[in-house]
Amino acid sequence: MLVHETNLSATINAINGQLFEGLSLTQDEMERTVEFLLRRQVRSGRECGIFRPFPEEYETGICVPTGERLRTQWAVRNVITLEAARILSLFGEELPEVRRALSRTSMTIGHACFAVSHCVVGECAYSSIAYMRDAAVDRSGKRRKWIERQIELIAAHRDGSGRWRKFPFYYTLTALVEVGTPPANAELMYAWPACRRVCSRAATHAYSQLRQRIVTRVLEAERTPCPGR
Repeated sequence: MLVHETNLSATINAINGQLFEGLSLTQDEMERTVEFLLRRQVRSGRECGIFRPFPEEYETGICVPTGERLRTQWAVRNVITLEAARILSLFGEELPEVRRALSRTSMTIGHACFAVSHCVVGECAYSSIAYMRDAAVDRSGKRRKWIERQIELIAAHRDGSGRWRKFPFYYTLTALVEVGTPPANAELMYAWPACRRVCSRAATHAYSQLRQRIVTRVLEAERTPCPGR
């Protein structure tokens, strides 16, 4: 079951796993997901447009879709909201109630420091990757320049070993794969050595299987699959 009725982050991560694998959802699954997400959006007040996790989720911990743990409520607020908005865009952008929900989110998140000035202080780096993933499915193309600048910023944070300072490795890989522009592909080529190092690790993490699929996709783009595949 993809929709976890009492867990917003688990629902988002389960759906993202399906989407990254290229598995299609039924119409009923998409409709249930849209209805569930819309119920979790704040529609008035200071947090209008934000998608709110259930209180119990904070106790067990909330992760981005690739399993990197979020440590601050600020990052949870932004990442969960942007991931929810991204799914709504993919599943029901033509629906009036979804368009209204996305407009509310845009009005709030559009003023965040990472959206305005590409801030990567602390976990704003995580939020900026969520914003890039959401921008990548924006059919209007209004955030194309923002994506270009963000990739330049990611490149400026290379650590020389195939990873990036500040940015979560696997989550950043997924965003670059989804953007798919020449600059994004150049960053994936830079990440090739790090992907090669981790592709044969034992499955010791709850998200290990998904992470293996992510790095395999990067390596296969260079025609170098993980051992044993």
